[in-house]
Amino acid sequence: MRTADWAIVIFYVLLVTGLGVWFGRRQNNIEDYFLGGHSIPWWAALMSLIATEISAATFLGAPEQGYTHNLTYLQFSVGTIAARFAIAFLFIGAYYRFKVYTVYGYLLARFGLGTNTTTASVFMLGRLFADGARLFIASLAIHVATGLPIAQSIVILAFAATIYTLFGGIKGVIWTEVIQASVLIGGSLILVNSLLGHIPLGIGQIVHEIDMAGKFQVFDFNMSNWAAFSNPYNAVPAIIGGFFLTMATHGTDQDMVQRLLTCKESSEGKRSLWMSGFIGVGITCIFLFIGQLLFVYINHLAPTDKMAMLATQMKAEGHNNQLILHYIVNVLPVGVTGLVLASVIAAALSSLGSGINATSSTVITDLYQRYVRKEAEPTHYVNASRVATIIVGCIDASIALAVSYFSSTHASVDLLSIALGVMTFFYGGLLGIFLVAIFSKTRGNTVTNVAGVVCSILAVVYLKNFTTIAWPWNIVIGTFITIGISLLGRTPAAIQASFAKEDAASYAA
Repeated sequence: MRTADWAIVIFYVLLVTGLGVWFGRRQNNIEDYFLGGHSIPWWAALMSLIATEISAATFLGAPEQGYTHNLTYLQFSVGTIAARFAIAFLFIGAYYRFKVYTVYGYLLARFGLGTNTTTASVFMLGRLFADGARLFIASLAIHVATGLPIAQSIVILAFAATIYTLFGGIKGVIWTEVIQASVLIGGSLILVNSLLGHIPLGIGQIVHEIDMAGKFQVFDFNMSNWAAFSNPYNAVPAIIGGFFLTMATHGTDQDMVQRLLTCKESSEGKRSLWMSGFIGVGITCIFLFIGQLLFVYINHLAPTDKMAMLATQMKAEGHNNQLILHYIVNVLPVGVTGLVLASVIAAALSSLGSGINATSSTVITDLYQRYVRKEAEPTHYVNASRVATIIVGCIDASIALAVSYFSSTHASVDLLSIALGVMTFFYGGLLGIFLVAIFSKTRGNTVTNVAGVVCSILAVVYLKNFTTIAWPWNIVIGTFITIGISLLGRTPAAIQASFAKEDAASYAA
């Protein structure tokens, strides 16, 4: 990579880190550090949510889908948009009424300490694995651009994300993500413009070629050979699985919900949530289109062209996900390469920073405050949160190294399946418990809730390793297993009474 490109990338990383520290100054307690003092405008929370959703997995994984397959990934959008309206109606208002620091505080009131601790721990496991996968995918950009080994690339990104999260808190995360969302969208539009300029065809001819290759197919209703159960991009598992996965990620995952809790009122958080669905689909379409354009571009190169030879090599190695990075590094002009790589890093830092902050907030408020230091000065908890942030960043890096090894030995697994599939191990249990909490006021207790979560995780592990069931079904099956077992228990009368009193008071407030 050329000197000017290096300068742009380094400047951007330093700028984001500095802004994170600046925006996060004067944080005196954990409400400031984790909820931003409920002072974040709804549009900033919206941009932050988009920046987190459109991670490096989307920046690299969606073009891979457009290049090698078609638009069937968009089927997940049908379920994800519907789920956002359901979450806004069922969950967000309850979280605001109970004034929780983390979403698992709601389960503390509903079921007691045992369920609160269990769900918080399950979230942390799921988030650590998901962030490790995100970190690995993002490190591919540095690896391809610089030639550095994957391990070093992972460490560099983890260090940068940890530093600006360490000093910035949720304010630093959100306001830097507003900038990063803009950079991310700008980078994608630069890629579209560049590819259109390098393809020796008019737009009508490009569209015709994409269409003739079958790449405009959005819905796959093929039901032969049990495709609805074995193909993750079949319409049935994609739509249903997309609904359940989004219900879990945006309704029970502290990483996503946290920024929705930073607004002044629940109505603003709800608006940020449902609007992000439509905007996110539009951005995903851009990245899928980039993959389609890359397909046409490669088809019109001479066999001896460097990019054509790279495409052949990437296909043989099962690394089609890296082809867009090679285009960025080898085809874009000097300076523009640095800008687009900065947008890839923006996607990585935004998702990693928010994940680290969400996990550390859960460690402090749901574990440390309840079991280690129940009474302490507010500044003590802020300092403890920063220590937790460093630990979480190190664990994320370790998991990313493990995911790197998995990817090297399973080259046929695409990036989006790695990023989304890892979430299904844990989120079925989380979503099941929350649904029982919302729809029933008398069923579920610590024993049946914990048993439901454990059985859900074990069931998904079995499905993943010993069956050919498509990964979107994992979270659906896991959710219903958890609900079925949780409903076997009855909530203790004392907790029922305490929750009813607190619930009534929350409406009166």
